[in-house]
Amino acid sequence: MVHLTRLAIVMLFVAATGNAVSLVAQARGVPGDIVFNSARDGNNEIYRMAWDGGAPLRLTNDPASDLDPAMSPNGRDVVFSSSRTGNNDIFVIGSAGGTAINLTNNPANDGWPRWSPNGRQIVFHSNRDGNFEIYVMNADGTRPTRVTDSLAIDQYPDWSPDGRQIVFRHDADIYTLDLTNGETTRLTTIGPLNQMAAWSPNGRQLAFMSTRDGYPSVFLMNADGSRQTNLTPKATGDADSDWVSRAPSWSRNGQQIFFMSSRPSTGLDTEIFSMLPNGTGVRQLTRSLGVDGSPRGR
Repeated sequence: MVHLTRLAIVMLFVAATGNAVSLVAQARGVPGDIVFNSARDGNNEIYRMAWDGGAPLRLTNDPASDLDPAMSPNGRDVVFSSSRTGNNDIFVIGSAGGTAINLTNNPANDGWPRWSPNGRQIVFHSNRDGNFEIYVMNADGTRPTRVTDSLAIDQYPDWSPDGRQIVFRHDADIYTLDLTNGETTRLTTIGPLNQMAAWSPNGRQLAFMSTRDGYPSVFLMNADGSRQTNLTPKATGDADSDWVSRAPSWSRNGQQIFFMSSRPSTGLDTEIFSMLPNGTGVRQLTRSLGVDGSPRGR
């Protein structure tokens, strides 16, 4: 599945793990801000808000669709995908707004960018070589390197907090790629679809989306794939089609999971929620017409 030379694997691993220990330590303390996309002003733009939903700030202003943001470990920059070039490219903008810079400039579709723990690299998915694969590039967009090679779809990557692994969707399941040796490990086996996995700050758990119960829902599992549990089960008597929860991410202290959801209580509008890692303490953070989605905590 993965075709990297030993040297390429080592180079990616070293680049991703430099200073990783000190950055993982930032997971302690209060939750950080959340970046997300919202169509509240007519089309999808990138916003930032406090971890409790307060003080929303719009970062982009473009007639194209801006989606799936992630904030850099130092909090200074936000990467996101945008269709402003006619296809989806990956852009970076300051966390207070400003001019967006195109990092990929590729005629294919690039998306779901995520920073390495030390902020030096960005992992993303792209169909530039014919089907969706996982790529890693430097934070300035240079040296894009393909790290998967499969006829199946490879999408929705995320880094482990120590920078040693990348978790991603392969076909309909979730796998990890070990950057020290190129080995992959399958974590899910129950279909029909598992994707959008996000590592907890301590590296011990993964939140992800699964449709195994008949509707998209946020699940939790240990980093080795064990103890897979539905955290957002639908209410008894509600239709499967009325419940969608997906795109989970973690607060930097690991005490909250953020996710997007449409359900009867929102009038089936998609809003951003938070909950404790055991699925309790569910709290709605946004209340606006139009999709609020893809929350990413720092």
